[in-house]
Amino acid sequence: MSTPQPEPTTNESLELPVEELLRRGRPHLPYGEQVIDDLTPEEADAFLDAVLS
Repeated sequence: MSTPQPEPTTNESLELPVEELLRRGRPHLPYGEQVIDDLTPEEADAFLDAVLS
């Protein structure tokens, strides 16, 4: 069974204006401060393995 697609309306954009995107953005933390809180050692090892693979 398929769902009917809604008809696109003219001049409607799902993109946010650049000003709104910049307002919502946050700066990255310095490299040494980028951590995931509350990981067990096993979870940290699994995460590192996934990143390095």
